[in-house]
Amino acid sequence: MRELLVFGEKTFKIKVPNEAKITFGPWSPPSSSAKSVSYDRSDKAMSGTLRIYETAKTGASVLAVFSGVSGYRDLSMGYAEEIAKEEGATLWKSDEHGYQREEKVSASREWIEPQLGPGRKKKGH
Repeated sequence: MRELLVFGEKTFKIKVPNEAKITFGPWSPPSSSAKSVSYDRSDKAMSGTLRIYETAKTGASVLAVFSGVSGYRDLSMGYAEEIAKEEGATLWKSDEHGYQREEKVSASREWIEPQLGPGRKKKGH
């Protein structure tokens, strides 16, 4: 079995058989005349549909169809994102001698391997 992480209106995981065929594209592709005239380019129209078929053979049974999908990936494939981190503080003091302000800021970048679920991230290399 392969495990896929699917992104879109919801983020979820699915397990698909190794021999399953996976396709991704619009729910209903526009006709050639609609493409040249004015095909709707809204977020809704541009979201994809993930289809899972039992096998790659022609006429295979459809196992699942998910609409509103913006992307997906096989979880066996490694993935990391570069993020910027900034930390800072402002110290100020006002007294009979006047006003003083001091700022301390540090910035760094690091790679993380995002995990499914809010706030759960694993540091990368």
